[in-house]
Amino acid sequence: MLRVGLRGLACAGLSVFVGTVAWAQAPAKPDAPKADPGVAATIGGKPVTLQELDAKALKTDMKLAQSLYDARRKALDEVLMERLLGEEAATQKITVDQLIQKRIAEKVKPVTDADVEAFFKANSARMGGKTLEQVSAQIKNQLTSQQQNDARNNLLADLKGKADVKVSLDPPRAAVVTADNDPIKGPKNAKVTIHEYSDFQ
Repeated sequence: MLRVGLRGLACAGLSVFVGTVAWAQAPAKPDAPKADPGVAATIGGKPVTLQELDAKALKTDMKLAQSLYDARRKALDEVLMERLLGEEAATQKITVDQLIQKRIAEKVKPVTDADVEAFFKANSARMGGKTLEQVSAQIKNQLTSQQQNDARNNLLADLKGKADVKVSLDPPRAAVVTADNDPIKGPKNAKVTIHEYSDFQ
């Protein structure tokens, strides 16, 4: 038993020693090229850029393109709010978010029981058989949230109008090819083209 233990210890020590030597002798590569943050790969020294990959991915995946657009549009709205309200918020010694909430609170009216009842009657088919009492709190929260979103959008629209903001961020568009033998009505140079897809039974 003692002999086996010593062998194990000796082997363990040898492994550590070999590992140490191997690590110490690992050759350095001082002349290795630094990774370019805008490059995903190189082919014979020629780069494949992230911009190329993004363009290809967004062209073939409209869901991804729409998600990216939505994220950019949301971020753009936040940046505009921060820049357009930053000076006023600093003057009042509050944050931009606090100023936005203050502006929204000035526009949002309390949701009344009559508002809840009117919404319930107009959407009774969507209530799943529940009574007004069962869904009144949910409806009230929904109407309040809708008012807050509308007030925020109106505030941003008003700020952009006063500051002469021009948004050049375009939504994604899918290229739809029309074959020469497709049934078409109207002139070829029409400003708007509507494509209808249907199954023939």
